Amino acid sequence: MNVLSRLATVFVAFAAVVVGGVAPAGAQDAQPAAAPAAPRPAAPPAMSTQPAYPPRSAYPPPRYESPYGPPPPYAPPPGYWPPVYNPGAAENVHDGLFLRLHVGAGYTSVSATPRYSGQTKFSGGSLNLGLALGGAVAENLIVFGNLFLAAVDRPDSTQMGGPSSSLDGSAFLGGFGLGLAYYIMPANVYLSAALAAMSFSASDDYGRTLYASNAGVGFQGMIGKEWWVSSEWGLGLAGEMVFASMKDRDDSSTTWGGSSFSILFSSTFN
Repeated sequence: MNVLSRLATVFVAFAAVVVGGVAPAGAQDAQPAAAPAAPRPAAPPAMSTQPAYPPRSAYPPPRYESPYGPPPPYAPPPGYWPPVYNPGAAENVHDGLFLRLHVGAGYTSVSATPRYSGQTKFSGGSLNLGLALGGAVAENLIVFGNLFLAAVDRPDSTQMGGPSSSLDGSAFLGGFGLGLAYYIMPANVYLSAALAAMSFSASDDYGRTLYASNAGVGFQGMIGKEWWVSSEWGLGLAGEMVFASMKDRDDSSTTWGGSSFSILFSSTFN
């Protein structure tokens, strides 16, 4: 090989080296092509709002599967009675049967002035008794019939305007009538009033009647306070006043006027 051939071979090799080195450098300066976008992952499935299991109400109620059938209904054992509600004792009220007894002491006076003589009068400390029997027509309102009596032993006596002396005998003022009583609760204070047929008599120790009246008209009034000692019985104190006007039995022109005031012990069933 001659010199020219060798030079040409070297030149070609050199040019190839130059061209090969420049091309990679230029390639490095160029921007690399964008990589293809990765596919987006699929969205996760939406969370369900329904419960994972059906609600309890969706299940049928459990059934008794005993081979002997369902149990019998419950019943209390023999001889056992369920407890009965007891509201307790009722508050004391006045209703139903009414019975009142009273006894006490007071002052009683009966007098008259005959047409042709002076005043005749009997007066003194008295024993006062009474009984009333009836029933309630409404709660705390009582209708009753009653008997009552004022008895004066050895009364001060003035006869036909003469001097005053002690009578060896007794005088009586009494009556029977129909009345109303009303209890103010819970104080258990009562007011009682009755219209009555009244009479008067005076007699000596030998049983001879000295003076007497026909039946007249009278009024009995009471006010009292009682305390319960049981669900039906009450005990208490009362004040009584009685007024009466009566014609003389033998002289219709003569009118006897009577009055009595007393403090009583009372016992009432109602």
